Amino acid sequence: MEENNCCGDAQNTISGCSCSCGFLEYPDQSEVPEPETPSTTASREFLSRLEDYARSLGIASMGYASITPEVILAGDFKYKNAVVLTLKMDDELIGTPPREEAQAMNDRLYDELADLTFRVSDYLRENGYGAVAIHPMSGLLDLTSLAQNAGIGFKGTNGLLIGPETGPAQKVSAVLTSISNLPQKASEHSWIPEYCARCGKCIKACPEDALVEVDTCCGSTVLLLEDRCLGCSEGCTYCIESCPFYSKGYETVRSKFMKLRQKLEERGKL
Repeated sequence: MEENNCCGDAQNTISGCSCSCGFLEYPDQSEVPEPETPSTTASREFLSRLEDYARSLGIASMGYASITPEVILAGDFKYKNAVVLTLKMDDELIGTPPREEAQAMNDRLYDELADLTFRVSDYLRENGYGAVAIHPMSGLLDLTSLAQNAGIGFKGTNGLLIGPETGPAQKVSAVLTSISNLPQKASEHSWIPEYCARCGKCIKACPEDALVEVDTCCGSTVLLLEDRCLGCSEGCTYCIESCPFYSKGYETVRSKFMKLRQKLEERGKL
């Protein structure tokens, strides 16, 4: 199995294939107006204060990435750099079966992250930087891929971002900004798809068969069929609950997998 994506002929032959769950328009909750002449450079000291502020709000992880064509799903953007944010999903939500209660909890989490995202955006504006908040339910950007580009984690077979802080149990948002010198870093998590290809527990755990392995022009891949997925409509989290990155923790999974990989390399099987 390869990383979840919509690729080649498979996207054309399987209805409901989608790489995004969200809407295009959302209410602007900004309380601070955009500066007339936004600053474009930020000191390391300011970025450190920004990160401290985000953490004080409850943000789990934060990174920086450029807005590249492959992450744009709709619209045009005047700012080409982003501050990417994640918020941990509550264990109670993940343990709640999909239906009205789980969906209400899921919606509240999206609302909470949206509020925090606008607060980070306002913080940037207060300090003279252009900022546009991207709602976590927005369909404008592929936020999972953007977070992957920011080095926060890597997209797993379930189509979700998997990272060291919260495994797959997180929501993602972003703030587009005029800051052009954001310190981007290379990903340390590119081994995750290799692990996922050997696992597949999320595929088996999905009661709606929303994760389907198919052959494409790019090889074997797993597609998320959004019209089957109950994550957006009923708060389903079975693919998260079954994921070893959630149940065992990122470092435990990484340590065991690296030992396995080393043994396979020594035996010439990689």
